[in-house]
Amino acid sequence: MSRKWIPVLVACALAVNLLGTPAAAGAAASPDGGGRAIAGGMSGVRQSPASALADPPAGYTVQGIDVSSHDHNLGPINWNAVVAEGNSFVYIKATEGNDYLNPYFNDDYTAAKAAGLLVGAYHFARPDGRDPVGEANYFINNMRWAKDSRTLVPMLDFEWPYWAGAPTCYGLTPAELTNWVRVFTDQVKARIGRPMMIYTNTNFWNPCTNSDPSFGDLLLDIAGYTTTRPPLPAGWSTETIWQYAPGDPSQPGNYSKNVFKGDHAGLARLTSPEVSTAPPGPPPIRRPPTPTLR
Repeated sequence: MSRKWIPVLVACALAVNLLGTPAAAGAAASPDGGGRAIAGGMSGVRQSPASALADPPAGYTVQGIDVSSHDHNLGPINWNAVVAEGNSFVYIKATEGNDYLNPYFNDDYTAAKAAGLLVGAYHFARPDGRDPVGEANYFINNMRWAKDSRTLVPMLDFEWPYWAGAPTCYGLTPAELTNWVRVFTDQVKARIGRPMMIYTNTNFWNPCTNSDPSFGDLLLDIAGYTTTRPPLPAGWSTETIWQYAPGDPSQPGNYSKNVFKGDHAGLARLTSPEVSTAPPGPPPIRRPPTPTLR
């Protein structure tokens, strides 16, 4: 979710040449915290001007945004203004890898809820660290999950690496990547009792996972900066959220734009807690009643 970028052309060794996500300016290695949800910049798809994408796509009425630390480059976020513009929800970057915490996350989380938004946290995946359980636990320990009817299902941001020279698929095989995602998402569900949402782009997911179809049971946030909804990754028949336009950090209040597929009641259901998947404890010990002396 980094806002300082230089474009890099990444050659995909899996049969498709993709335009890689922008890299952090001057980055020679992977600086933790640079990633932001911008997987919608697809190769081979004409990008519409941001101004043309200011309004939500036809057929979608529930709007939202997503933000990271880079959305503070020009100052604090005016959450009341975000609501006044018609937004109902926000996803805020909480963590990346197993050692980066967005320094603005806690304040943004509190202020966004106070302004009346439904709020979710997301984690920028770093499968190159090869520690999905550690990353999942770090995310859970910092994402402020609450069963308060105001907290959206957590989200995994799974997309291209953003630093210069990075291999398109993190240098992992499709089997290694899909195993990483499965272990991460299973760990989150085991701890909070709620399945996750995955944010990704078809031009990343299909080549890097070999079009793995086994994650269709999870909710999907599809990224695609086009005037019509982009094709969905293998395994999904519908999207839950569509990130249809990127933000512009040089313009105040220009955040990444999203729409929810459904109505406000449907969005609210994404805050409903589910029964934990943790093993049940032993049954209660039933004792005979204590006799009462009369």
